Amino acid sequence: MARAVRWVGAMVAGAALLAGVATWQFRSVKPAPSQLYRAWLDTAPPTADRGAALMAFGNFGTLDLDTLETSALPWTIVATALALRTTGGDAERVDMGAVATALKSFGFLYPQVIAGHPDLKPSKVTPLGLSVGDIERTVPPIRVTAMTLGCAACHAGPAYWPDGTPDPDTAVLGRPNSSLDLEAFAQTTYTAVKVALDEPAKLERAMARLFPDMTWRDRATLDWVVLPRLRQKLADLSRTTDRPLPFNNGAPGLTNGVAALKGQLNLVSPHVFVDGAGFVSIPDLADRAFRSALLADGAYAEKGRPRFRPIDAAEAAQRDAGAIAGIASFFMVPSMGLSSSRAESAIPELVPVIRYLARARPAAFPGPIDPARADAGRLVYARACATCHGRYEESLTQPRLVSFPNWAGDVGTDRSRVDAFDARLAAAVARTEHGRRHIDAAHTGVIAAPVLAGLWSSAPYLTNGSIPTLRHLLEPDTRPVRFVVGGHRLDFERVGIAGATDASGTWADRTSYRPYSTPVTIDTQKAGFSSRGHEAEVRGLSDEERTQLLEYLKLL
Repeated sequence: MARAVRWVGAMVAGAALLAGVATWQFRSVKPAPSQLYRAWLDTAPPTADRGAALMAFGNFGTLDLDTLETSALPWTIVATALALRTTGGDAERVDMGAVATALKSFGFLYPQVIAGHPDLKPSKVTPLGLSVGDIERTVPPIRVTAMTLGCAACHAGPAYWPDGTPDPDTAVLGRPNSSLDLEAFAQTTYTAVKVALDEPAKLERAMARLFPDMTWRDRATLDWVVLPRLRQKLADLSRTTDRPLPFNNGAPGLTNGVAALKGQLNLVSPHVFVDGAGFVSIPDLADRAFRSALLADGAYAEKGRPRFRPIDAAEAAQRDAGAIAGIASFFMVPSMGLSSSRAESAIPELVPVIRYLARARPAAFPGPIDPARADAGRLVYARACATCHGRYEESLTQPRLVSFPNWAGDVGTDRSRVDAFDARLAAAVARTEHGRRHIDAAHTGVIAAPVLAGLWSSAPYLTNGSIPTLRHLLEPDTRPVRFVVGGHRLDFERVGIAGATDASGTWADRTSYRPYSTPVTIDTQKAGFSSRGHEAEVRGLSDEERTQLLEYLKLL
């Protein structure tokens, strides 16, 4: 009898231990590595640039069970739902081509090459900047393939041919993807998944066609963990906002990181949709070391350093990559759903990315340049622009930034983004791990003048992306009320999005060119999209001086 009691006690203790291990395994943070970055590590030559590889393929530890509750998504379900939407619900026609068609429509790139990096091999299955990895636990034996956005989704744009036609088969790291429509991606994916879950038999057939190598662990995890949670989350959203996010991400080339950050820091309810503005245009990442404070309003500065101070080329070359990475890692809180303490762990991998960007230069302007006018434009720039946007070398090939004043102030532009990062948000950031250790956060109330590197490929312009060309920026009276952006050609004479204005005041491409992603019409009369501002700074220029200045700006 005593032996039986001891045996039962041992069984109970063993079961309790097993349950404890299972609970610990399930709850423990074990980020899934990026499949593409792991493959790159296996094949990269010794001279390959790790920073470039991390920027192109890395996920910086942002794929795990925690982020599946915030920003990461189950790739198998998302891909299948989008493929079904593309085929009109026909499960027998679902393939990876249908997935690519859907994702390309949102502006995601499926490049064949990454310019300047022959060792970086893009995937033919997933787009650049969409990181996929396998989240696994031994006890319980779960495994789910998940996805999240990486740096290159926003910060790798297409190359351009000499006539301004985009080349989405070639991606350029650091260039803004001004066709990426995160709002359409989020909304369409949300709707597609809801429809797919309403027809589980069709979803199962389509998933089996797309992912024939799924194991019993994959299927069991989907059936017992992922799908129940996903159905519950969608049901909760359907009862409240019936949207995937409680804010608007804007339009192609825009993000709304401030709204996402407020959600992550629990400053707004996830169940109440706030259709506020605060959009910001994705910048080129070249010459970031010249910025003494980051974000459009300079809200984030290094601890113990003046927020807005001049930086010359010598100091920029010596900037501490770790300090910049400490600030940049906090961007993963709103964009990738991490806590501040989790985002800190990404700093070591971000350091080589910051060092890579410090060396990187924007690609040279591929169109024609009038040398005489560019030379004259150099003088116009020095007189009219350098006070805010920095002083460049006297070279007429690709002049480098010599000094940057980090000017900040009010030039009459839309204030939605500036006002969105308010004192309450600054105080909330200050209370995080990053706020205590890495970031001096503040509501500045001003716009920080941007670095102009890569300006020719960064249209549309102004902080909120509300002006289609530099010619319109320099000639305020010609700014269109509406314009079309997304998969667009560039006009190398006006410098910006190619088009012409019709009788309704809409600037759009009137040629036979077909955009590679779904275009969206921006209405500058709507909140957050105003194209006003920067008029006084160009008012005194003659028509010829404006033309000369445009020729010079092509060089930067």
